[in-house]
Amino acid sequence: PDTDQRGAFLVAERLRRAAHRSFADQPQGVTISFGVAVYPEHGDDLRSLMRAADRALYAAKDLGKDRTAIYSADVARVLARASGSRGGDMHLSPLMALAESLDVRDHGDALHSRTVGRYARMMAVELGLTPERVERVRLAGVLHDIGKIGVSDPLLVKTGPLDEKEWEELRTHPEIGAALLSRPELSDLREWVLSHHERPDGTGYPLRLGGESIPLEAKILAVADAYEAMTRDRVYRRALGDEAAQAELIAGSGSQFDGAVVASFLKALERERQAQLEATMVEGG
Repeated sequence: PDTDQRGAFLVAERLRRAAHRSFADQPQGVTISFGVAVYPEHGDDLRSLMRAADRALYAAKDLGKDRTAIYSADVARVLARASGSRGGDMHLSPLMALAESLDVRDHGDALHSRTVGRYARMMAVELGLTPERVERVRLAGVLHDIGKIGVSDPLLVKTGPLDEKEWEELRTHPEIGAALLSRPELSDLREWVLSHHERPDGTGYPLRLGGESIPLEAKILAVADAYEAMTRDRVYRRALGDEAAQAELIAGSGSQFDGAVVASFLKALERERQAQLEATMVEGG
């Protein structure tokens, strides 16, 4: 009682982990999922609140079980559609839908994660990764922020500066995202999403990794995420121009960003710019 959705999420996660410890010696293992709904945001009476919590629980199960989900009408609706689809990776399908729904909630459209995925793919190609690995990096770019399902709505749309408690909450999203990607076949994506806010100088989060301890793919996600954020209008600031954003990447090379990854991105952007220019000239005939 007397807690917000973030507090309820943390309580549920503590209970889930305690259950794991209690049954750690059981050969068959135990999974437990929680659905979180809070009054009055998700329901103004007991019946509607229980219905919202039940839908959040089903969302947690759709995302692979053994996790906690906070109720969102948009997320519940899009997961219901995705779970009825056929073909492809049946676990990635609802996760991709979740990423798109969270984009709409946080940014007003579904472009952020798609664009991060596109930028990540450009860098992976430039760095000579195999086609299979390029596609995995693109997927990680789309899914990099799914952990924000555990971050409260008011925080994500706040227009002013964040206080220390709010920053602490926001910095939990890589770990929450990694938990959502806990299935064995997604172990590579899990590691990259967990590490996409680490920095070469060791001052990032959540593990304060540095240098070569950070996976290359996570370094790619960091650059893609930062550039997309800088070149996109936000409620609290106007977008930087492309040149200014690229200058910021260069200034942060070696400390916030990996220098070789930044260089590969700048080359890929220039190649894309030249291709667009040539296409325009051909069309103008």
